[in-house]
Amino acid sequence: MNLKIFIPFVLYGVFFLVILIVWFRIRKYLKRNEEIRSQLIRKNRIARNYDVFMNTLSKQEQKELPESMITLGNGDGTLELTLFTSLYCEMCKDICTIVDRIIFAYEDEIKINIFFKKQSSEEKNSFLYILHSVFLSQGTQEFLKALQFWFENSNLESWKMASDYNYEKSKEALSASNDWYVQNGIIATPSVFINGYIYPDQFEKEDLFYHIEGIIENK
Repeated sequence: MNLKIFIPFVLYGVFFLVILIVWFRIRKYLKRNEEIRSQLIRKNRIARNYDVFMNTLSKQEQKELPESMITLGNGDGTLELTLFTSLYCEMCKDICTIVDRIIFAYEDEIKINIFFKKQSSEEKNSFLYILHSVFLSQGTQEFLKALQFWFENSNLESWKMASDYNYEKSKEALSASNDWYVQNGIIATPSVFINGYIYPDQFEKEDLFYHIEGIIENK
């Protein structure tokens, strides 16, 4: 019996089998991808749903926050966003970028208070005093520019402290605000509050802009 005549059929069968296995794997991968995509879409719809967010937010404890050293936006705004952040926190870079975006879109409609977590090293705190000086002497936009520059370069040498800047007063105010946060058990950064209600853990802070947008659009 000449087996050579069966070789093409065997090769064809092996080739077909390989193609079939690869196809099933690709199909499984595509199906899994579609499921993940659908889950993300559903998650985003829930996470960015105004009514769900506001209902969850209103169930949080409302706190009477201390007076801020740095206030951006509309000081008389009825919508008040408060951020407790740190210059030495990787996640804080992202949240500060979101604050920049909020200010750009809704500066006239929101009041934003910014508190910085004090470090044990006074040398590290010196950068906070520089930022405070920049805010007082050069305003919101230059302050945000300096803050972004810090997160990208860990340096503020380009900004000099104003000669009439009250170092001791700033230091006292920073210490007082830090004492309040510590006494209230708030040590994590970034911590976010909306009208005194702490931002719910169930929601990603990366969605903060969409929630602020929802609150403003639904006034």
